[in-house]
Amino acid sequence: IMSLQYTPTEVSEDCLYLNVYAPAEATRGDKLPVMVWIHGGGLAMGAASQFDGAPLAAYENIVTVIVQYRLGILGFLR
Repeated sequence: IMSLQYTPTEVSEDCLYLNVYAPAEATRGDKLPVMVWIHGGGLAMGAASQFDGAPLAAYENIVTVIVQYRLGILGFLR
């Protein structure tokens, strides 16, 4: 029988926040594109921590905003 490794992700009730990534060389007057990412998961699973906006900010010169919202019983009741 095959052995499966499972590492659970961290969870917290502190779950309303934004991760904002901006290029290091950006200045106040720059007009940069902004990408807002809202993770999927059917309002039951998923997390902003699964996505890293740093590469887009660093290599593509894009401001990246990743939204974390409440899931399951803490958020949207079914």
